[in-house]
Amino acid sequence: MKCEKSRQSRVWKLLVGLVLMGTVLGAGLGASAAEPIVQAIAIRGNENIDTALIQSAINQTRVGEPAVEESILNDLHSIYDLGYFYDVTANLESAPDGVKVIFTVDENPIVRDIVFRGAAKAPVQNFVQRMQVQPGDVLNVNHVMEDLRELPDWVLMEYGIALRPTDLKAGDDGIITIDVTETVIADIQIEGNKKTRDFVIERELTIEPGDVLDMNEVNRSLRRILMLGFFDEIDRSFVDGETPDETIMTIRVVERRTGTATFGAGYSTNDGLIGFVDIAEENFLGRGQRINAYVEIGQGQRRYELGFYEPYLDKSGTSLGANVYKRDRDVSVYESDTRFDGSRHIFGGDLTLGRPLGEYTRGRVTFKAQNISYSDLADADDNPLENNGENSRYTDGYATRIVGTGVRTNTTDHPFFPTEGWKNDAYFELGTSLLGGDAVYTKLDLEHSRYFEVRDGGFVLGVRGMGGRRLTGTLEENELYRIGGLDTLRGYTRGGSEELVGDKMLVVNAEFRFPIVNRVQGVVFTDWGRAWDVEESMDLTELKNSYGLGVRLDTPIGLMRLDYGWGLDEEERRAGQFYFGIGQMF
Repeated sequence: MKCEKSRQSRVWKLLVGLVLMGTVLGAGLGASAAEPIVQAIAIRGNENIDTALIQSAINQTRVGEPAVEESILNDLHSIYDLGYFYDVTANLESAPDGVKVIFTVDENPIVRDIVFRGAAKAPVQNFVQRMQVQPGDVLNVNHVMEDLRELPDWVLMEYGIALRPTDLKAGDDGIITIDVTETVIADIQIEGNKKTRDFVIERELTIEPGDVLDMNEVNRSLRRILMLGFFDEIDRSFVDGETPDETIMTIRVVERRTGTATFGAGYSTNDGLIGFVDIAEENFLGRGQRINAYVEIGQGQRRYELGFYEPYLDKSGTSLGANVYKRDRDVSVYESDTRFDGSRHIFGGDLTLGRPLGEYTRGRVTFKAQNISYSDLADADDNPLENNGENSRYTDGYATRIVGTGVRTNTTDHPFFPTEGWKNDAYFELGTSLLGGDAVYTKLDLEHSRYFEVRDGGFVLGVRGMGGRRLTGTLEENELYRIGGLDTLRGYTRGGSEELVGDKMLVVNAEFRFPIVNRVQGVVFTDWGRAWDVEESMDLTELKNSYGLGVRLDTPIGLMRLDYGWGLDEEERRAGQFYFGIGQMF
């Protein structure tokens, strides 16, 4: 945007023709050896402007005092400066023992209409109702000048558009025409990105060179860049272009590390000692793609996963995500009311296509295929589970072919440390017999998170609610809801009791987040949740609960999450568990 001083200078030059339309002083004001005494002062020519207002501007010419030329000239200027007249003159008439001073005014026309021209984007005409000059009033040049000085700031504040007045015409017909010119973006420059390619940033912009400078669109674009999660800081600045109505915008970014290589170990009563390696790159080769690999090995379980995500298959933002995985885990299953312990093996993958449905919302369709088998199933007496000629999921294995569709909305202000806004996710899943699927069912999952900044400086209350249930069919053992652990109900092992496994579930989380030192955030939390069979009623008094403390570390290798939660053990005593994760819980 151009400097204010330059804009004011241009506005003044445009108005000077209207303001100085020939002030003419009448004859008879020549100097004399002894000035006559003013015996009376008269006002003539005003039809709409109150005489008392004009008289209030006459301060130096006084009845009973000499008629001094300089004083009369000063009063002429004072009347003219009221802004209502295009001509003011003064004459002297003889009077007994002196003179009569007559001030004659020619009023500006009555305003019939105010018209703005030249704005393609900003609804500048709405400014008329804020102007001091209104249709039906006598044109006041001073008020017009004040209105024009306020116009650019008002348009920028109300609509985010940068513009300036460039011409003004006030005709004898009472129509005021104000020409404005909107500032155009001549170029957009990107600085500070050493790894991220320019096109990754540019495709998030909702503006381009040649567009009118709209600060709402600028801020929208900066939020989209921030939500990529690739940058710690984003700023913008403007410098003048080659003409007064062009600007060059510069976007400066400070990159954060987007690659993580995390190694860890944990222990729980149910799972024993667990070790894992999690390698991920959120901005692969600076192209905005994500790749990840995960390996987890523990007592009675193994898990291997590979994933890839492309956010832009086309200019419209169609995304593609693909994952392939193999999961082995010791489980307990029931056949004819007899418990058999063994291992479950899952080999599968999924493919997800996403599409933007609005500024904050994306839709997605997921295709998932899994083959599930069991091995070494035996009862407490080491008798193996055998196929008795009947179809059994546990002896023959089974396949799932799943189609899911979902809609996700995110209006938050930061990808890692939101202080306001909300997230919604609704996901419908269909297990189908097509392509060899054995599990036929439907289920629905809903999730909502909301954030409130309770105090400036990063003191935030975050709440989340999650619910899901089977709608039709039967959920296989692998498709049942299992809550507990790092991402749902801290203080409990995932699926560690029958109250945490079922056909439907409800989880509520609340976290109070507060800054400790730079890049370190403290958390106090409470979690509530339970799972039920579909036939059971959802009794909120049966919710399991926990509470705990946590720390969020914004490290060079990613946002680390450390939590310690106290839940209830089988004897209803508080027992704690430690959790380690990547990113916020919600």
